[in-house]
Amino acid sequence: MKKILLLIAVIYTFSGCQKYLDIVPGDVPKISDAFKNENTAEGFLFSCYSYLPISNEDRTNFSWLMSNETVGSYHWGLQYFSFLRVQQGNISASDPVLDIWQQCYKGIRQCYIFLENLESVKPLTISESEFAAKKQAWTSEAKFLIAYFHFVLLQNYGPIVLQQKSVPANAVGDDMFAARRPYDECVAFIGGLFDEAQSGLPASYPASELGKPTKSAAQALKARMYLFAASPLFNGNSEFYADFKNADGTQLISQTYNKEKWKKAMDETKKAIDLFESTGGKLYVYNKTAISDPFEQAVMNTRWQMVDPWNSELIWGYSGRKEDATWANSFHAHAIPRGWKTGSPFGGVGATLSTVERFYTKNGLPPEKDPTFDWANRFTITPGDETIKLHRNREPRFYAYIGFDRGNYEIGGVTKKLMLRAGELNGMANLNSDHLYSGYAIKKGITPTSNVTSTVFSVVAYPYPIIRLGELYLNYAEACAEYTGSLDGNATKYMDDIRSRAGIPSLAQANGSLTGNDLIEAVRREKLIETMFEGHSLYDIKRWKQGTKYYADDKNGMRGMYSQGTTAATFYKDYVLVGRPFFFERKSYLYPINQTYVNVNHKLVQNPGW
Repeated sequence: MKKILLLIAVIYTFSGCQKYLDIVPGDVPKISDAFKNENTAEGFLFSCYSYLPISNEDRTNFSWLMSNETVGSYHWGLQYFSFLRVQQGNISASDPVLDIWQQCYKGIRQCYIFLENLESVKPLTISESEFAAKKQAWTSEAKFLIAYFHFVLLQNYGPIVLQQKSVPANAVGDDMFAARRPYDECVAFIGGLFDEAQSGLPASYPASELGKPTKSAAQALKARMYLFAASPLFNGNSEFYADFKNADGTQLISQTYNKEKWKKAMDETKKAIDLFESTGGKLYVYNKTAISDPFEQAVMNTRWQMVDPWNSELIWGYSGRKEDATWANSFHAHAIPRGWKTGSPFGGVGATLSTVERFYTKNGLPPEKDPTFDWANRFTITPGDETIKLHRNREPRFYAYIGFDRGNYEIGGVTKKLMLRAGELNGMANLNSDHLYSGYAIKKGITPTSNVTSTVFSVVAYPYPIIRLGELYLNYAEACAEYTGSLDGNATKYMDDIRSRAGIPSLAQANGSLTGNDLIEAVRREKLIETMFEGHSLYDIKRWKQGTKYYADDKNGMRGMYSQGTTAATFYKDYVLVGRPFFFERKSYLYPINQTYVNVNHKLVQNPGW
């Protein structure tokens, strides 16, 4: 680690925890004051959570709006919206725009300080035996957070510096300046921490403590990490990373493919699924109102799956800081179409045409491969209809996730028809006002019962899903397809359960017998659709080493409808969105470490290409 980071961390230890230190008498708070009794110690533990990345914030999340799933309003400038800079490759090691390297290491250090001082705490209002139980639970929470902070770093930067203890600000030598460790060593270390945490974490919490990590959360995140480790980007990637080494020559990415890593991912994911299901976890199914139409039931299943708070599928969710009584998901601020009521100043983030085309048909097939779907004429309107063929006969998730011109949009307890052409109620007023530049709105992530009018902006809070059961089902299927070339009984069931909940035929019913690369591609597409707008696609496409394939067509501008069109003839066309390119290079697979940290620590090497 570097001296500048450690010194800042010491300062932040006290400034970031001021809320609970306010209760400590005396003019100058000390570490010992934070561990005087069980109440102040718990306050210190709460401060460790403040370093978690804000998963529901569009300006700081590394994947949520940074992929080609979404596009911002034409007039938004790079200086105000970090996701635009990331999409357009307008970042560098000296100005990475997003920087959670320091934040996560601060969180790790805070957790170690907690663990190192916990034994000095003397219970004030509870017995020694009650406090012993609390200490065990708190220790497991802290270890979980240390593991998670390391995993977030690993997910974004690749091989990282492993911090196995608190490093004092006056440290010297190897304690101060540490090198990055090989990726597989990082995985083993983090996996061990998740195991240690899991042993003392509860299976569930009372309603007042929802959002804290459980056994299932520890195992699920561990399983996701092993899936990453088995993936092409990190498993024998001699094509990209033959020269990715520390100064002493230590190779940081394995150069030899190991198929057994997929088996490890399968096993860890199965453990996570079984553990969560043993506590009552299951795929979410909408049951707020009775629905007789199976298609509509599937639409509601998938529209509500993300936003129904603390539902049966959620393994771990980000619920904001404790002091935030009613935090709002940033989707609500930018994705709701303008003109919901006259004067509503919304509608700046929309879905791209590439995203819209990705959904299956009602037959559960890619539209470009479904013989019953008129793909070649998808931008034309059937006589008597009012929207293009691309929007008809699609799967239920399309209607749950996407708002399209002349389609329905549900919010505030009512349903209205979207009028998205230029000059219409929900369309572009002019290029210098917020509008859906792609001509598409986003429904997923928007709570249908939120109250949004020209004078009211009241949203229903929900925990942003960090990991859920549906992801684990698809992760297992992917690992199985990679390892065996087919789906075993468990993988088949998991895929079919996801598709059944989504209201489409099973994989075999729709596609026949798929094997090898065809099967892998089908599983990948299922994952991209199912987890759309949840911050997964960019990470997945990177770990698949498929950035060039997925993003090559976007380098001159992502795609959408022509939002300046005032008629059907001008609006409905495959339009390159001027000023909204998506740049992806080989170096983009790993995020740059802020060069300041590299300059301070002579052992820290920068990521390739940066």
